[in-house]
Formats: sequence, C-alpha cells, structure tokens
Amino acid sequence: MTHDSDLIVDHRGISIAKSPIILIGVIVAIALYLIQARALMFTQDDAFISYRYAQNALDGHGLVYNVGERVEGYTNFLWVIWLMIAGKIGIGFDIAAKASGLASGIGMIVLTALLVRRLSTSDSRYNEVLAAVAAVWIGANGALAYWSVSGLETALFGFLVTLSVLLWCRGSKAVVIPIALSVLTRPEGGLVWIILAFAEWFRSKDKKALGWQLGAVAILLTPFAVFKLLYYGDLLPNPFHAKTGVSLEYLASGASYLWEYLRDYGLWGAMLIPVIALLRGNNSPSKVLVWLCLIFTAYVVAVGGDVLRPHRFFVPMLPIIATVSVLGLAALTDRWRAGMASLVTAIVVLLWAGAGWVMTRESLAESRRLELALTDKMMHVARNLRGFEEDSFAVAASTIGRLGFDLPGCRIIDMLGLTDREIARNPERIPGIASSWKERNFNAGYVLRQQPEYILFSTGYKPSAPAERALLLHSNFRRGYFGFVSYDGDRPLPAYRRKPTAFGADEVWPDIRFADAVIEAFNFRTSQDHPRVAQKFIEAHYSGPGDFGILLAFAAIACHFNGDTVRAMAYADSAIAIDSSTVEAWRVKTTIFEARGDTSSVSEARRQLAGILKSAR
Repeated sequence: MTHDSDLIVDHRGISIAKSPIILIGVIVAIALYLIQARALMFTQDDAFISYRYAQNALDGHGLVYNVGERVEGYTNFLWVIWLMIAGKIGIGFDIAAKASGLASGIGMIVLTALLVRRLSTSDSRYNEVLAAVAAVWIGANGALAYWSVSGLETALFGFLVTLSVLLWCRGSKAVVIPIALSVLTRPEGGLVWIILAFAEWFRSKDKKALGWQLGAVAILLTPFAVFKLLYYGDLLPNPFHAKTGVSLEYLASGASYLWEYLRDYGLWGAMLIPVIALLRGNNSPSKVLVWLCLIFTAYVVAVGGDVLRPHRFFVPMLPIIATVSVLGLAALTDRWRAGMASLVTAIVVLLWAGAGWVMTRESLAESRRLELALTDKMMHVARNLRGFEEDSFAVAASTIGRLGFDLPGCRIIDMLGLTDREIARNPERIPGIASSWKERNFNAGYVLRQQPEYILFSTGYKPSAPAERALLLHSNFRRGYFGFVSYDGDRPLPAYRRKPTAFGADEVWPDIRFADAVIEAFNFRTSQDHPRVAQKFIEAHYSGPGDFGILLAFAAIACHFNGDTVRAMAYADSAIAIDSSTVEAWRVKTTIFEARGDTSSVSEARRQLAGILKSAR
C-alpha cells in the first residue's frame, strides 16, 4: 500500500535521497540542464503578452490586453496570475518567469527519476540505474532548457502534468490538485485529466473513488469557468478560435512538427520501438503512460503543431516519454540477466541523450538568436514610434509581444487574432492565400476600418503572414498608408503610417498573384543582381492595380544601386505621381540630387519628406 509521503520514497520503501545512483544521476542531470539554460537565456516574444496582461491588471485595468477590451488572449491563466503576484510584491515579470521555469525544469528531472523508479519491475539495484539515466536524458534535453528560460509557462505545465501522472500511479487522492492546476496553466491539462480519468475508470474497483476524483477536480475548476463566462463571455480562450481548425493544412503542419521532434530527439522514430514494446507487457500503469503519449501526440498533430518550433508542445511530455522509453528498452531486454539488461539500457539512453544534445545545439542557439533579434527590433520600433507620437495611438501588427509591452496604453491590434475577438471568430476569406503560418485567420477589412496609425509587418515592408498578404489586396491599405522608416542607429525599422486623408470605399483586388509577385520581388532584394531586382518590382507593379507606388520606388532604388540614375529618377517620379507620400521615392531622389551637387533640389526633396512626416502626426 502506498501513501502520499511516498513522493520521496519508492515502492520498496527505499528513500531516493539514500540511493547514491539516483542521486548522482539527478545531480548530473540538473548540471546539464543548468549549463544549457544559461547558454540559451532569452525571452520569447509571446511571453510579453502575458506580461502586458499582468501589468494591466496591476494598473487597475483588469485582465485585458487592450484597456476596455475583455478578450482572453492568453492560454496560461495560472501563469498570468503568478506574474501578477510577483509584480505586486516587487519581483520583475521576467525574473519571476525565468526563476519559476528553472525550478519547474528541475522538478521535472526529479519527478522523472521518481516515476521510473516507481514503475520499473527490475531488481532494486538495477531500477535505480534506469531512474538515473532517465533523469540524465531529461537534463540533457535542450528543448526543456530552452523553454524553461523563455518566460513562458511550458516548464511549469510539464511539472504539473508529471506530478499528476506520478500521483495517479501511486493511487493518491492528492492527484486532483496538480490536475486542476495543470488545467489552469494550459488547456491541454484537460486532455491529460480525461486520459487519466478513463484509465482510473478501468483500473479502479471503487467507482465512488473515481467519482470523488472527478467531482473534486470539477469543483476546483468551477470558479475558473464561471469567471471566464462572466468576464470574457466564453469558456474557450480566444487563441483557440484564432489558431485551431480542421483541414489538411493543419494535419500536414502537425505531421511536420512531429517529424522534427522525432528527428531531433527520437532518433528518426527508432525510439518508438521500445515505447510500443510496453504495450505487450503486463504493467498497466506503463501502458497508460504509453497511451497518454500517443493520444497527446495525436492531439498535437491534429491542431497543426505549434508556431513556436523548437518542440514546445512536446516538452510537457518529456518525462513521460523518457519513462516509457526507458521502461520499454528494459522490457525488450527482460530475458537477459538483470545487470546486463540495465547496462545496455543505460548505454542506449545515454547515447540517445548525447545525440539529442549534439543534433539540436546549433538549431536551438539559432532560434534563440532570431528571437533575441526580433524582440530587440520590436523594442526599438516601440521606442521610436512613441517618440513620434504625443498621445496614445493604435498599431496593427502580426507580432505583438514586446511591441505591446513597450507601448502601454496604446491599442495594439493583433492581426493574427490572438487578442482580437473579431478577427479570431469572423475571419476574412480570400481564396488562394496559403501559408506555412499556423495562425491563418485574418480580417484585413476589419483592421483597416479601425484605421490604426501604424501597421507593422513582421518582415519590414514585405508581407509575410496571411494577414499581411491580405492587406496588400485592399485598396484602403495601398492608398491609405505610406512606407515609414525610423532608425535604430544605422538599422532601418520600416512600418506603414496612416495618411491624414479620410479613407474611401475599400476594394479588394481579386488576384492573389499580385501579393505573390510583391513577396517575390522583396525576396529578390537580397540578390546583387540589381537589374533583375528592378525588373521584379516592375513586374509586381503591373501585376496589380497600379496604385502602390512603393513598388516603383524600390525599382528606382535597385536602378540607383546599378548606377542607372536616369531610370532610377524616372521610376521615382512615377512612384510620386501615383502617391506623393512615397517616402522611399523621395529619398532616392534626394540621394541622386546630392550626388549631382544639386543643392536646391536636395532642399526641396527634404522639405517634401519633412512635410509628409509632419502631416502624418
């Protein structure tokens, strides 16, 4: 018989603290984990969304992203509440998030050892080896370290899921607490709850005990459900409407997401063999863990994976994956002598852990570098925009984390719909817009009707997300906004600024090939073949309605780089004839005039530029 106190004691009554093998394994695992966490330290852009919710609540505006707009744009309620508490007692959001993530990651390592120790059927001396190497595998996993220091709730959710599984395996009534907390942390906690409840239904002879468990969790979650209905008007978070769907695109994206995980941490799927081997055995709790892994994986594939690529959705399952993998390897060698079987299992797991470390080290570092570059860019964009505006203003963007956090009091329209109810629930449909982006919903017409002062694309002037490509097809975007660049030192930070003139009737260009041609032209700018770049922008211009002067401006820039100032001036003049607010055209004219020594023309061009920027204020 087991008791709740068994959390630090295995099923044979041997304290883990008194097991040198497990203790050494856990210490090594924690060391590997902390080494990677230190090297990967960063803050994910999405974490700043939670930070803004917490800050608005502390400022008395409620749990909202934009003041006065009750939209549940987060999926980590408990995490936001913890950030609020930390902020209230004077702890910075980022410090609280990273400290909690690291503590949760360490907890996952310890719980993995406990779980393997609990479920192993080997002789006591050898299941300690299995527990130790499972802990080392978790500690060496770069994805766990990466997301533990990202500012997001991933590691905390993983800790609560693992604790729920361990307590369920022990038959402890206390399992209801981490289950309820996991649901409050991530919606996927509900899936874990359902799976464990079904397993308990088949395992338990006392159906009253199962009823008590279900009732206790329901009671714990009822206040949360009531709050969501009364405050937000919906049980489901808004990102559920923005991100999820049922289509071949989602399944293909989810399958790709799964394959990336199997490639990096599953030895190209080879480690599925020992996992499936457990299904042949008689250890019912281990079978439940296998089904938990399989069902959770099917869910991840069905929802299309995650836009945050370094395996975030699989991190909460890592302790369960490690447990069933180690136990599965042990099951494959159960006919060998116990010592030999444990040795082979340990060697395979350690080699597996080392392969994962080596294979993902550079890719995780590159993901970190890109995220740091993004958040740094958005921080400077926010700072510069604030410098141009005296009052609060509205910005529409497809990357809203750091931008929104650094623009408190400004309305931020998330063009992907994560924090906007209208976009998430009433998306615009434009045939032909296909994308690798997971957030495929958009409503460009709605965004333009809000007339935000600025519209930011994730890649500068070039549209990328479906929401950005759709904007390009709307006449009120092409005619109502002009290219606007602020600078961080020598680095340009492009945006689109609303003109002071009133918007007219909005028309949607029917041919998506126009947007495709614009993207192709901008992509070609990295080429040094300037005549070809100019030609691409001319082709893009003539493939569309002909009222987007910035395309001709970039053709002019390409001609200027090629030394063809005559054509550069001609294209710049054509761009200005279409739209006198085409800043890039005026800039290339200024450069040409300066090279000619035409000071009067330089002064006039600069006066025009100043007038454009002043009128837009």
